[in-house]
Amino acid sequence: MGDPRNTELNKQVTIKDIAKKAGVSQATVGRVIGCYGSVSLKAKEKVLKVVKELNYIPNSIAQSMKNKRTKTIGVVVGRFGNPFFSEIVNAIEAAGAKLGYTVIISNTDEDSQKELECLKTLYSKQIDGIIIATTLSPDTVLDAASKKFYSGRIPTVYIDRELPFLQELCVLTDNYFGAYKATEYLVGQGHKNIGIIAGTNTSTMHRRIEGYKRALKDHNIEPRDQYIRFGEKATVEEGRQFTSELLNNNPDLTALFALNNQLVTGMLKTINEMKLSIPNDLSVVGWDDFELAQIVNPPLTMVTQDTEKIGTVAIEKLIEIINSKDDESNVLGERRIVFNAHLIIRESCADRQVELI
Repeated sequence: MGDPRNTELNKQVTIKDIAKKAGVSQATVGRVIGCYGSVSLKAKEKVLKVVKELNYIPNSIAQSMKNKRTKTIGVVVGRFGNPFFSEIVNAIEAAGAKLGYTVIISNTDEDSQKELECLKTLYSKQIDGIIIATTLSPDTVLDAASKKFYSGRIPTVYIDRELPFLQELCVLTDNYFGAYKATEYLVGQGHKNIGIIAGTNTSTMHRRIEGYKRALKDHNIEPRDQYIRFGEKATVEEGRQFTSELLNNNPDLTALFALNNQLVTGMLKTINEMKLSIPNDLSVVGWDDFELAQIVNPPLTMVTQDTEKIGTVAIEKLIEIINSKDDESNVLGERRIVFNAHLIIRESCADRQVELI
């Protein structure tokens, strides 16, 4: 005969076992574990005590069939290797765990077709909600079959990037203002010939370019197209390529502004290869503060976003929508939650006004 203790250890604890030991009905146990209905505080304490004693693990499949919830959120981002997205995903996972949700992460590599396939996969898994940083441009025209995955039956919240033709909530940073303030700072330092490196044809990059141009115009400097490079995936390689092109084709440039942290990394590599000195030969400003920007010599002036707040608010709002009984709440409620961008001034920008005296 086998050891009876092993049989006991391997026995699957059921709601019936908990109800018997706690001296309550199975329905009461179900309400406590499933977090629905009303239960007296005394009964709840009894159930939770027994749950802990018996080391009860809920059957998530059975629960999802009963509640029509999987307690799972899908997160779709352009590139998880981008520190900006990885920080947001970490915030989403942390906040989701506190609320009893797990997260499935999908990486699109800034590819719109891959993004659609990710969404289809998440829909097939019957998840409760989706958080997405879409790679689609603001002027994208979706056919009906594709649109249902961007604005369909599964509640969806957008982060960082907007699709103006959809009604879903978007949680993002004021990209226009952040780019405006950074450009204005460079102008205030005496720079007039400022190159800018962007990537991905998304609402985010367009708004940053708009802020850059508006700041120049407000200081009587006409924006010049030859100072602007617009990529497809905002990679380190694009940052290297565009920096080389701008500096070689425009020797009058005195400053560069790179619009995400991977572009910043590529920009720094090319500047180093060209043996240029920051800020003596060239002033630089980047977007999305990250560790490298703080430890290079000299430390970089950067626009920063509150990634923790973006991620936390996005999942909290999504769960509110999931739990709402009003199917129109997401359409009729707020459509945008916008946080401020902040300029962190360090040592990577020279004051050319002093040089001209």
